[in-house]
Amino acid sequence: MICDQIANNTQLKGHVLGTVLNSLTVPVLPFAIELHVLVKLFYLPREDSVDTALSIADANGEIIGLTPATVLRNYRAADQIPGVDQDLTVTLVVTEPGIIHVRCMLNGEEAASYPLTIRLEECQASRTDIC
Repeated sequence: MICDQIANNTQLKGHVLGTVLNSLTVPVLPFAIELHVLVKLFYLPREDSVDTALSIADANGEIIGLTPATVLRNYRAADQIPGVDQDLTVTLVVTEPGIIHVRCMLNGEEAASYPLTIRLEECQASRTDIC
């Protein structure tokens, strides 16, 4: 999931999500955007670790962002489904409108994908500055 903000609540042992985003409107291009990503993985091997990373591609399929791999392992109790939650903040530069794809890579293979539509803010007729 991609949100406008994510906070880790250690007292509740969970994450507090802001607004879940399906689209983002930017004022100009190119534009630097900050994405807050929550990754939830289930059915991990109980005793093994896994490598996770995010790969972000633009509408043309070109990689515009890549996070370093992080080694994760299950720390859930025996009566829970093994898994892990990970929150990441990624800053990237978008150069055109369209759909970007944030892909969660698990041990080098795509495990999940999240589309985010990037829109360019339209000029307002009453504005006198250049858009």
